[in-house]
Amino acid sequence: MNDTRPTFVLLHGLLCDADTWADFIGPLSRLGHVLAADLSGIDSLPEAAREILARTTGPLIVAGHSMGGRVALEMARRAPRRCRALILMNTGYRGLGEGESEKRMALVRAARAGGIQAIADGWLDGMIASATRGDAALMARMRAMVLRSTPDSFAGQIQALIGRPDATGLLGRLACPVLLMSGTEDRWSPLERHADMASRVPDATLEAIGGAGHMAPFEAPAACLSAITGWLARRGLSG
Repeated sequence: MNDTRPTFVLLHGLLCDADTWADFIGPLSRLGHVLAADLSGIDSLPEAAREILARTTGPLIVAGHSMGGRVALEMARRAPRRCRALILMNTGYRGLGEGESEKRMALVRAARAGGIQAIADGWLDGMIASATRGDAALMARMRAMVLRSTPDSFAGQIQALIGRPDATGLLGRLACPVLLMSGTEDRWSPLERHADMASRVPDATLEAIGGAGHMAPFEAPAACLSAITGWLARRGLSG
């Protein structure tokens, strides 16, 4: 008998890797196939979407965190019939903001001059909830992940983000159900932005992850996973 289960495509964010999904892969693998994609070498979000689509077959449920959410939207733009559902976490949809390019390129210059360690602590500090700073083990885990990146990889990801398409028009054309999630303490991609996104998507559900910042998959994995699996079950997407 053919296996018609969907493939869960898990897309990490900037300066992150598959460790983002350490608490998600096992539970989701019971519902379908799982691909935790590697976005370390990208320099274009549309091209990353194209490559992932080419590597997969059949129906997809695409979950993207931060930068990965932008790639998820590009996958839905390119292959709307294959994307059965989108899960967008701590992300956004607009194009390049005023002054954003220079701020991002300043971080690239700092990383090239002093290595990723030169930016790791400051970058993480802007991404997390206040309570997360007191969790030494979690902070060490996230810092170790950031330090696995290289200045070249970081520069490519920044180039991809600077060149990102504006997805404003796409949101209203999304044909699949969309789960939007953000931490209540996310200062980078705040909950209000996700509420705005939800208002633009025909079939959207918004979930607030209490006490989490921008790194919600690390800071509150149980709450994130519960929101995802509960939503999938309610939408008849869990098997």
